[in-house]
Amino acid sequence: MEYLLYYLVLNLYGSAITWRFFQAAGIPVWKAFVPVYRTYLWTKIADRPWWWTILAYIPVVDNAMALVLAYETLHMFGFRQNKHIFLTAATGGLYLGYLNYSAKLERGVRSNDEIRSRMPLWVNHILWAVVAAGTVRMMTFEAFNIPTPSMEKSLMVGDYLVVSKIAYGLRMPNTPMSIPLMHNVIPFANVPSYLTWVQLPYLRLPGLAKVQRGDAVVFNFPQDPGRPADKKDHYVKRCMGTPGDTLELRHTQVFIDGEAVAFPERSNAQFSHYVRTRPGQGFSPRQLKKDFDINYVTNMTVNNQNVSDVLQITETEYVVTIPSQSLAKFAQMPSIDTMFAMDALAGDSAFAPGTPEALKWYYSNFVAGGMIFPNPMGGHSDSLVYPWTRDNFGPLWIPAKGSTIALNYDTYLKYEHAVNAYEGHELTRELGPDGERFYVDGQPATSYTFALDYYWMMGDNRHNSWDSRYWGFVPETHVVGKPVFIFWSMDSFKSGIDKIRSERLFTVVHGDGKPRSYLIPFLVLVAAYYGWEWFRKRKKA
Repeated sequence: MEYLLYYLVLNLYGSAITWRFFQAAGIPVWKAFVPVYRTYLWTKIADRPWWWTILAYIPVVDNAMALVLAYETLHMFGFRQNKHIFLTAATGGLYLGYLNYSAKLERGVRSNDEIRSRMPLWVNHILWAVVAAGTVRMMTFEAFNIPTPSMEKSLMVGDYLVVSKIAYGLRMPNTPMSIPLMHNVIPFANVPSYLTWVQLPYLRLPGLAKVQRGDAVVFNFPQDPGRPADKKDHYVKRCMGTPGDTLELRHTQVFIDGEAVAFPERSNAQFSHYVRTRPGQGFSPRQLKKDFDINYVTNMTVNNQNVSDVLQITETEYVVTIPSQSLAKFAQMPSIDTMFAMDALAGDSAFAPGTPEALKWYYSNFVAGGMIFPNPMGGHSDSLVYPWTRDNFGPLWIPAKGSTIALNYDTYLKYEHAVNAYEGHELTRELGPDGERFYVDGQPATSYTFALDYYWMMGDNRHNSWDSRYWGFVPETHVVGKPVFIFWSMDSFKSGIDKIRSERLFTVVHGDGKPRSYLIPFLVLVAAYYGWEWFRKRKKA
């Protein structure tokens, strides 16, 4: 209903500042106030194709189309100086309204030559490229790059993905007053690319499927304060739990409803291992990469995150992140004296007698004191309430739309943040002489019913991933889409032609077995198309 009201208001505003243009073009004034139909008539007044009407109602793209139609209208009525279009754009259409009420209006004829003289052809091409790309980006697919190593080795830093927005249902924008093709900031200006004057509620059109356990999912980062949901930064993780699931981690193994879960081979889950080599026997970076797909680089960070799979602690002690498919082979290396999985247990067990000092140092600096959900979310200082770790976690029930929970101290700690941050309500707890009481929006309550579905997202690079284990549930309102394929991939640690990961180009993200590149079939199809076009034109000539 709010979306309908928004476009009705826009139509009313457009009618109020253009109705005399309609009248001057011989169209009855009342038609200028009929939603949608007025836009169709406006394209006729501007001597433009009827299908521009469709573009004028695509969210975000409509902002560019309003400016284009205004330009064409001004031209048709003789206001052909650049100052007119500048003032119209700068005032959000108010200048067009000024002309509507004060100027003598007389519709002329279109002069393509004059338009080209004032708007060079390349400007027109760029403008329509923005409209076309904005339409595709808004309604169907969007490009997305992998900025951090949390999904290595399945999705790698430098991968560029095509993400389907219709797979899980097209999510309508919360902030329609935005610049097309810009997510949340204007490049190089560091200012927002959107206005928050209008905030529309969550609305998602029917999709091809629901988010499934094991899917790689692009979503807006929940912990991104100060921005509307659709303008928060993009993250990509794997869905490990769906609405209604009870999730648990036991020694890194994922359990759903008490049963161990095996995820697709392409998830390539990898974990950190403590490794001690024999004296005088280290690792060769080239051998590690060739034989085990393990990166050992000196420049260790991208976007402040570790991208090296090897951390040397002492002369013979290492923490090595090993892909699951390489684990057995790696353990057979003759240089290895001791090796075991890094399993962050509760409490002080990591510092038990016999634990190597180097490992204690690693836990102290990289594991201990981690902000494990749910304690940090509500500012709860008692870390002993849930002594969970990144590897041993839960059980935790994931909220489902329409499900009801009884309110008590346990559920308050786990779900307070979801209710307050995503559901639009305020859940509070008070302690009194007769015990604790709970309130929803200031009213006493003993239960709460969820209005949204939630998901649990984790990185495949399990020990180098900032994910739901730390910041909690991802609501359906933040789900963007499903990665489809990798169209480009660059290795920032290589140079020249070696930077291009050709084996990853045009590989499908989901599926079974080893990813296969479809680059060659794609190039063959492109060559066939252009070959046919050349032959057809030559035949006509």
